[in-house]
Amino acid sequence: MTHKTFIFALAIAALFVAGCSIEPPLHLRQSMEVIVKVLWKAEVYPDGVKPDGMTLYIFRDGEFYMKHTTAQVDSCVVQLEPGRYRLYMISQSPEEYWRMEFLDMTDFDKARVSVAETKSSWYSTRSENEVLINNPEVMVAGVSDFFEVTEDMIERQRLAMTKAGDNGNVSYYTILVPVNPRSVVSQYWVTIYSDNVDMLKSVRASTTGMARTFEITNDKTNEEEGTQLITEWSLTVDDEPNLIGHLDGRVTTFGFPNGELPSPDRDSTLNVSTLLVDNKTVQSYKFYIGDKIKLEEPSPQGYRYLYHITFGSIFEPAIHPDRVLPEGGGGFTAGVTDWDEEKKIGIEI
Repeated sequence: MTHKTFIFALAIAALFVAGCSIEPPLHLRQSMEVIVKVLWKAEVYPDGVKPDGMTLYIFRDGEFYMKHTTAQVDSCVVQLEPGRYRLYMISQSPEEYWRMEFLDMTDFDKARVSVAETKSSWYSTRSENEVLINNPEVMVAGVSDFFEVTEDMIERQRLAMTKAGDNGNVSYYTILVPVNPRSVVSQYWVTIYSDNVDMLKSVRASTTGMARTFEITNDKTNEEEGTQLITEWSLTVDDEPNLIGHLDGRVTTFGFPNGELPSPDRDSTLNVSTLLVDNKTVQSYKFYIGDKIKLEEPSPQGYRYLYHITFGSIFEPAIHPDRVLPEGGGGFTAGVTDWDEEKKIGIEI
């Protein structure tokens, strides 16, 4: 090797060594790994099935810092700079919800989700302030406690990584942030006992005064209201010889405004409309709810609450369909078909 060749090779080696010793970018050297651990429970999500994604909204020193969507729903790692943090999570991401609107998500105190407005061919709102809303989709949310990332923690992490490089063992200094998710969606269940059940073709109803908006970080509904439709019903025959049975209608809901729970003080009425098997006779009923709303264990698990109202019993049916001549054989249908457009009914709650 000539003298010039030796000097050139030495220079290349020096550059290689220098290149290996270059420190990572500043923003990476001044941050550390934080593990967000979501503590799922069977009763949090319907049928115990976890969502296949979640979104974190992370706030640093009271200001929005970053949004992170991931398929790692049990735990995920985020890289954070020094600061005092708090975060909240929602299942999936806002873009995956078709019937919900997400508002002020980068404002920790104001973040909220609202049920989108909808339309109906048979229900007409009765005032300028009444809003007809969809039934909310299943969603969970959770909020962490405050936690801190300090420069001292980052330095200890750097030393741990240096030692790991020396002995070959990978060991990182991390922060673990637990989050307990909870469903924000409840179920509203109406049961109505009827005689002459063979005369029932279909049922429809609406319920006003239901919560439209849920405040995610405050874990409650606010004052906004909407009207929800109950259009899917099932019929169970309890006493076949006497043609007595009951109707069940269920919808998902945020519950009642202002975080309220059912109470005897709720002065409200329930209007129900039935279409009979002749496909032309429509009969309407009005019930006073009073203290009939009961808070029950959700079934299936995975909903926040279950609100259940029962009218009548197998011994005293609450509705009494007339005897009519069936059109085309009759038979009860679970969903609402097009009825006479002049029939407008509602449930006041």
